[in-house]
Amino acid sequence: MAITYEENRATFASVIYEDEVVSFRDFLQGCAGDEVIFNFSECEDVHLAVLQLIMAYKKNYAVSYEFGDSKKLFQQVLEGFDTSENHCN
Repeated sequence: MAITYEENRATFASVIYEDEVVSFRDFLQGCAGDEVIFNFSECEDVHLAVLQLIMAYKKNYAVSYEFGDSKKLFQQVLEGFDTSENHCN
């Protein structure tokens, strides 16, 4: 698996494909209400469905990110996501 889980931390490695979505969703549901740490230090790319789950979680709960030295497109998306502009509720 390209995502490993430890308590409230998800660590992403290499490329994250759509086959990780269900287990990632289950992890987030288990953490509901807690702050979650997403470590992307060793990640090259992330499927859009995974990014959507992260942004949905961030809408209601606290999150923090750890990124590597080179800026990736998914990092720009996550850092630029403003929950006040999301009107899903």
